[in-house]
Amino acid sequence: PVGFTFRTSEGGVTVLDLDGELDRHVGVRDLHNAVAKVKPTASTRLVMNFKTVTYICSEAVGMVCLLAEEIRKAGGSAACCAVAGLPRDVFEILGVTKILALHETEAEACSALLRGPADAKKK
Repeated sequence: PVGFTFRTSEGGVTVLDLDGELDRHVGVRDLHNAVAKVKPTASTRLVMNFKTVTYICSEAVGMVCLLAEEIRKAGGSAACCAVAGLPRDVFEILGVTKILALHETEAEACSALLRGPADAKKK
């Protein structure tokens, strides 16, 4: 099963908790529906938490990057956290780590976004 939950951190950063296997059949469709709820603005700060993601396909990675780019274009900032194992390998092979910050913990990612876009890009 795949799951997506939005919540707000103590600092006011929106956190999208992703869960399960983000494959091209079920996961990508559900991810698309979840990210469609995000309306990027200059005040958007979004952390995508991959703590319980066990698999991600390249199409889902592309959707994550597209969302981050839309948020940046609107003047907001986005980052990922807790990307490990196979999902981390996929992110690295696809070169995502060059364009999107991957933080070890949610707290680190939220803190970076609250400091500003320049810090959000640091790994």
